[in-house]
Formats: sequence, C-alpha cells, structure tokens
Amino acid sequence: MPATPTAAAVLLAAADDLLTGSPNGDGPLTSAGRDRGAAYALRIALEAAVDAALMAEEAGLGGLRSMRAKLLCLHHYAGPARARRAHTLWNRLSAACKYHHDELGPPRAQVRLWRAAVGVLVTDLAACGTAGEFAPQQRGGENPLPAEAPTR
Repeated sequence: MPATPTAAAVLLAAADDLLTGSPNGDGPLTSAGRDRGAAYALRIALEAAVDAALMAEEAGLGGLRSMRAKLLCLHHYAGPARARRAHTLWNRLSAACKYHHDELGPPRAQVRLWRAAVGVLVTDLAACGTAGEFAPQQRGGENPLPAEAPTR
C-alpha cells in the first residue's frame, strides 16, 4: 500500500482521538487499551511518513518492506539526526505495541510525549521532502565513486 502524505495526518488524528477519549466507559476500550492503540497509530504514522519521504526521493525505494532497511535509507537521504530520531521513536513505539501479560502498557504521559515527537518528525520529514532538502549526505564534497585507474 503506497503511503500518501496525508496518511500520517489521519493516523495522528486517530491517536489524538484515542488519547483524548473519555475513560468513563463510553466504549469497549479501557484506558490502557486506548494508550496502546494510540501507540499503534503513532508507529504506523511514523512508518507512513518515512515511506512518503523515501517515495518522494527515489522511486526504487518504495519496494522495501523492512522498516529497518527504510530507516537506513532515511539516514542516507535525510541526514543522521533525523534518522536517529525516527529510529529511536520507531523502536520505542514498537516495544510499546507488544503485549506481554507480565508487563504494563505504556503510560498515557509517555504516549503523549511520543505523540508530540512523532508530530514534529512527520512535519519535519514532509517539509524536507517538499523543499528538495533531501539529498544524499556526503562528507566534505568527496566523490562517492572511486576514481578509475588509468589504462595503458
């Protein structure tokens, strides 16, 4: 499923709805279920933003299935700082989405912090992709290809 730039916005809105929903039992979800559901929505929003950023940059990167591979590519195109933020958030959100009977789910305050961080990163990735700021990161103007040896 190709990601659209608005997919992340829809998922962020869904996370907001889950986080602001009333805990009075207006639905089948408990407070912990809402928090875990918001973490799922945030992780998928982050994945959609990374997909959209890479699709805007290189047509061949859309076929990547592994999020780890996509994050490595993001490191190349968006720079190390953005890629580190995306990788850290994705790891934390992935851990929060796992359900283990002997562990507590993510607390609401932590999910709200993740919501703010994912919102900033989604905006940052979208702004960089549209401004043409994505370019392969090279060190000091070096030629990335090795020079060919002269032939005799």
